[in-house]
Amino acid sequence: MNCIFCHISPEKYLVENEYFFAIRDIHPITKGHSLIISRRHTCDFFSLQTEEITDLLEICKALRNLLEEELHPEAYNLLMNCGSAAHQSIFHFHLHFIPRYHKDGLSLRTINAKLRFISF
Repeated sequence: MNCIFCHISPEKYLVENEYFFAIRDIHPITKGHSLIISRRHTCDFFSLQTEEITDLLEICKALRNLLEEELHPEAYNLLMNCGSAAHQSIFHFHLHFIPRYHKDGLSLRTINAKLRFISF
């Protein structure tokens, strides 16, 4: 399989659990921008199994705790694109975990625009 997310080295993991791992985004739009990626190659959020969705919540909390300790963000955007019409470009489940800071100059519109033009 030629999927960029299926071949990420465990040395890059920030946090992990049974069904997911988190890494820093290689094209961050804010300090600490990370990705939560499913271990199982599956297309998008709607193809996750019930136990994976439960673990997704847990890894979100673990990643938030890590970022809180390291960077002290003031808020977060969690973003996932499901399907090509929603500008999903890698068809392996991933969630953008985007720390936000007052005066970072970003709006949800600019975040979407920046993510839209990232190519792997």
